[in-house]
Amino acid sequence: MVKRYFFITVFLFCVYGDLSFANTNITLNEIALELQQLKDAFQKMEENYEKKIENLETQLKGQQTDKDYSAKIESVERDYKTRIRSLEELLGTQKTEIEEDYDTKIRTLEELLAEERDRSQEEYMRITQRARADKRPVFYGTKGSLMNPDVSIIADTFYHFSDSKFGVGEFTDEDLYFREVELAIQGYIYPGVRAEFYPVWEVEEGKVEIEEAFANFLTLPFNSSLLVGRHRIRFGLVNPIHQHYRDYADVPLAVQNFLGVEGYIDDGINFSVMVPKISVPVELAFGIFDGDKSLAEEEEEEDGSRTFDLFESEPVEFQDHVFLAKVNTNLLILPNFDVSLGYHVLWDGNGSGNTAIHNGQFSLRYRFPNSYHKVLWQNELYVADVDDRDITSKGFYSLAKYNINRFLDAGFRYDWSELGSNDDAHQWALNPILTWHLTESSYVRAQYRYGELESSSSGNSSVNEGFIQFVWGLGPHSHGIKR
Repeated sequence: MVKRYFFITVFLFCVYGDLSFANTNITLNEIALELQQLKDAFQKMEENYEKKIENLETQLKGQQTDKDYSAKIESVERDYKTRIRSLEELLGTQKTEIEEDYDTKIRTLEELLAEERDRSQEEYMRITQRARADKRPVFYGTKGSLMNPDVSIIADTFYHFSDSKFGVGEFTDEDLYFREVELAIQGYIYPGVRAEFYPVWEVEEGKVEIEEAFANFLTLPFNSSLLVGRHRIRFGLVNPIHQHYRDYADVPLAVQNFLGVEGYIDDGINFSVMVPKISVPVELAFGIFDGDKSLAEEEEEEDGSRTFDLFESEPVEFQDHVFLAKVNTNLLILPNFDVSLGYHVLWDGNGSGNTAIHNGQFSLRYRFPNSYHKVLWQNELYVADVDDRDITSKGFYSLAKYNINRFLDAGFRYDWSELGSNDDAHQWALNPILTWHLTESSYVRAQYRYGELESSSSGNSSVNEGFIQFVWGLGPHSHGIKR
């Protein structure tokens, strides 16, 4: 099309030139030069137009490509939306089927539990009716026959050595001790009523004492129980436990200084109840005891002489009747991890000046799943207020124990305590402990104790001690050796 315009222009120019040639003096060379200039101009115009056309074609192709990608993206989006709707419909169907399946299983289990409950109640009624017909009570829980109690014997013997020329606490010298032999007689005297009797032969002193003799009513209304008779007062964590049942060969200094080496044993009653209708288990307890006694051991002095004890102290002395109040709780933090808390207080009814001992306790326990490993961290704080002597004494211990395997456990205990009836001096001790359990009722224990007595009047004294303890038992001994 450009060429056509070019030739028309040339033709017109030629005609115009012929007309003008008649009137001017323009030479042929000038005309040829002008024609050449026109040709160059038209050539540049042609090149410019070709470039513009190429650019337009390139833009057109790009626009077409963008349109193609947009179409593909829209197609992919439609495809994914379709798939998502299909998956949602499939999940909804499966969720409904799973819920219906679990509902059916739950209903089946509830029906089975109801049937088992009814069957157990019917069986219990048949046994009770048969017993009433025979006019004989039914006894549950004994390990022997229905009528015979459980009878066990426990012996506690150990070797004690020390670098002190004086006696140390309950241990007066270096020797092989046969500390005590305990007889345990236990059984049910009526359904829900258990009797326990513990005569103890203290070999070194050559005497027999009744450590505990009580009846325990376990199934009273409102989830409560009542303990009546002579027993180790359920105060703190250490005092209720027999010596061979503990995790160490000695007695923690705070317990020894406030309650005595043998602990507080008295005649009375202890009533406890679990608080109902709350999610956390909480035990409340109250007790009344004979009191009017010193917790220290009464020892005869030969020829008026008296041997100094490095860790000797005078435990708290109660006057008149003694009362006990306490609250305990246990929180299950994780399936294998629990926390125990408690506060106990003992006080007497002496009108001239009350004596009170406060006890706070805190324990952490973790059991490793599917193994014998277990970690225990146990802490107790004791505070004694003796009003008539204007004395306030404090003491505590902290015990960490790890069960290495089924038979072996290792522990460490730190003691710090002021003297029970004297707050002018204090003691502290370090106690690493290793115990090898031979059976459920026998073990061998090695314990080392380094202790110091610090007093403003008599200065400081220290001692290194060692214990090799061997405890063995015969019989069921259902109050147990602690594992």
